Amino acid sequence: MTLQPPARGPVAGRRNDRRPRAPGGRPGPPGDARSVSKSPERAPARLTRPRPPQAQRPPQAQRQPRRAAAQHPPRSQSPPRNRQLPRGDPVRRLGITLLATVFVLTLFAGRLVQLQGMESGSYRTLAAQERDRIVVLPALRGSITGANGQLLAMTVETYTVFADPPQMTAAQQQQVVGTLAAPLGMSAAAILDKITHPTSPQYVVLAANVPAQTGNQIQALNLPGIGMTASFARSYPDGDIAANIIGFTGTNSQGNLVGGAGIERADNGLLAGQTGSEHVQIGTDGQQIPLAGGNDKPVTDGSDLQLTIVPSLQYDAEQACAQQVAKTRADNCTVVIIQPQTGRVLAMAQWPTFNPATLTDAAQATDLPVQDEFQPGSTAKVITAAAAFERGGQTPMSAYNIPAQIDEGGQPIRDAEWAPGERYTIAGIVAHSSNVGMSQVAAHVPPQVQYGYLRAFGLGQPTGIGLPGETAGDLPPVSQWYADTRYTLAFGQGVAVTALQMASVYATIANGGVRVQPTLIEGTTDPSGTYTPAPAPPARRVIQASTAHALLQILQQVPLVNEAGGQPWGIIPGYAIAAKTGTSQESNGRCALCVYGSSYIGMAPGDDPKLVVAVNVQHPRKGGHFGIEVAGPVFYQVIKEALAILDIPPDGATPAKVRLTAP
Repeated sequence: MTLQPPARGPVAGRRNDRRPRAPGGRPGPPGDARSVSKSPERAPARLTRPRPPQAQRPPQAQRQPRRAAAQHPPRSQSPPRNRQLPRGDPVRRLGITLLATVFVLTLFAGRLVQLQGMESGSYRTLAAQERDRIVVLPALRGSITGANGQLLAMTVETYTVFADPPQMTAAQQQQVVGTLAAPLGMSAAAILDKITHPTSPQYVVLAANVPAQTGNQIQALNLPGIGMTASFARSYPDGDIAANIIGFTGTNSQGNLVGGAGIERADNGLLAGQTGSEHVQIGTDGQQIPLAGGNDKPVTDGSDLQLTIVPSLQYDAEQACAQQVAKTRADNCTVVIIQPQTGRVLAMAQWPTFNPATLTDAAQATDLPVQDEFQPGSTAKVITAAAAFERGGQTPMSAYNIPAQIDEGGQPIRDAEWAPGERYTIAGIVAHSSNVGMSQVAAHVPPQVQYGYLRAFGLGQPTGIGLPGETAGDLPPVSQWYADTRYTLAFGQGVAVTALQMASVYATIANGGVRVQPTLIEGTTDPSGTYTPAPAPPARRVIQASTAHALLQILQQVPLVNEAGGQPWGIIPGYAIAAKTGTSQESNGRCALCVYGSSYIGMAPGDDPKLVVAVNVQHPRKGGHFGIEVAGPVFYQVIKEALAILDIPPDGATPAKVRLTAP
């Protein structure tokens, strides 16, 4: 059976209308020459699918009506698909592939010529720069010594031990952790955990601040994947002795030691020195190779600092404080020892204290003698007496009747102990520590004059010792005084001071009325070994020499009065001691005037004092609260040790005879 091709010409059942169709499929107008063929025979032959005859179509009436053109736009007819696509020529495809390959290789070759030829010099420079380094050379921080040269703070070389985990096999890791556990003081499990969980893919610190001797031992083992970097650390040979004075150090972002408190901070620029730099190249083995001709900067090591502190005296004072804090369950205790003629601070102890080598909380590094404020109590009566002698028309023998209570400024003022009919001289008022009597004395001193003497003795301002964080205390100006302020200030209430301020007050009296600014610096030694003594601190006269002498004679009576009362803490055989006790009352959040501050300040020898010892115990809870019974025992223990350590011979003097009562 032979398949016949479809007949050429019009399809059966269709109109022989060859007009071109307008858009939308409608026939165009007759005679449109733009798309009508002249003859059907010239039309190209096309294979078309036979359409069903007209008779097989449904009648026109049965057809669905066309939808409005507004609902759907007319569809354009796609050209008929070409069912016979030509196959690709394999030779042509191969040629195109070869051309593309040659093009890419040409690009690579050109870039290679560019890198190795025209730009080789610049890339060699970049490669050298990658190997070149500017290495910071840390300066050796200066040491801190006591007055006798004893080391209090020094810098030691240490190592940071690190691991490079990719450089170790599993078996080598086991070997390394087993070898390092003992010298690093770590468990093998802890070291293995660091190696298997590194902070970065090729670096993890196993231990820092490893002593140099231990580091050298580890380096000699040549362990795989283990390296070390040298650094500096601060060491305090005597632990917590004078920690509040020395302070502590930390590290900055460059890894250099910097002072965080105390002398370490106050004199950081002197101790730290100047870092240097060196131009090096990193070899293939990681070693640093110094380069000649680099812009190297030499290192300038820090200077050594010698303090006025006597370490053995500082230790004894700290131990005396520690024992009394434990015995009385007090909050804290401070002891300050000053050489009045020079202003040198020989000891400035506190308890509790801290160890700068193990300190983790900087808030614990408080320097109580210059930062802790308290009310001085009766130890401030010497200032009122001095003002009365010089500006109030009074003398040590001026007499006053002492009633049980007086009302000044609307506030009742009374003494802790009173006997009817008491009549004291001003010397007796100071020796017996009468608040009522001193308030009457203050009435002879104008408020502005009283304020001026308090300021002249150093209250309400820093002492000038130069320690960071020193407080000025609190001395309100006259414009802020209440009606009773002039009277309460007369016996040390309503003013806040530090232990160093009060020690300086009595050092001024001991030095004939001349105040010498307290100092801690004896001298410095620069990196070349040249020693330079510290300049003499500034001095100024506060009261007349005769006033200071009169006060010394009055203060020599205090230990005798206390001894008569059963408290012989100011009696040292062979020495005349001039001293004053003080007890202050404070309020807390639970009660008014229910916590106490206890003070005892004394000088020896009494006629020509060579040292001043000031003791303060804050908030004792057991064993009493008066200055003589709480601070007195600490004073007695410390001054006996100080006289022996400083080799101050007995003067053989007896206390001056001063009249304390009046007829």
